[in-house]
Amino acid sequence: MRNLQSIILPGIIIGVVGGILLFFAAYNFYPQKNVNINLNGDCYEFLDEAFAKYQLLEIEREKELLRLQLDAIGNIPALIPITFSGSSDVVDQIVDANQINVTNRQTLGDNNTQIDKVIIRGIANISVLERVYDKWQRNISGASTDIENTEIGILPNQYITSEESIKIRDSIDDFMLKGIKEIINSSQGVRPAECRSTIVYQDS
Repeated sequence: MRNLQSIILPGIIIGVVGGILLFFAAYNFYPQKNVNINLNGDCYEFLDEAFAKYQLLEIEREKELLRLQLDAIGNIPALIPITFSGSSDVVDQIVDANQINVTNRQTLGDNNTQIDKVIIRGIANISVLERVYDKWQRNISGASTDIENTEIGILPNQYITSEESIKIRDSIDDFMLKGIKEIINSSQGVRPAECRSTIVYQDS
């Protein structure tokens, strides 16, 4: 199980997902060529082929997380708090096309930078998220247009209980553990590294 000792309340996991999403949305304009992983106290650096596979694993993780969250919410016509990011033009198109009620808008960068990134918090019908997942499933790359090509997350809500949050967390941990082990055992570009990674996974 992933090391989440710093999380006090189990139900906060969905909020953590949203917070991580916002963090990476703010900084993903910096090109990254490697990642450090701590697996059961052994640390690795993923480069080249291994890093490419890890990036694909992260995309699959987002798909799986959204699927589990939608399953937990169930088949109800609910309005769901979400967060997503993208360029200002794309974000505006998404908001208009999907009738998203924006509750917070954060713009990164200004006229003196090359950054065009907007982070949105808002309320959307669950059908918007179902449409995202369906298009992800039909597209092997995980990318499509507009909202399907953005970073999207579900924020804390009344439809996902603390118990369901724990199950989602554990399922995602197992999913990532399996994928990381496959990368370590079968990929070029994996090398031992110092244990300085904040990405920590442990077998239960």
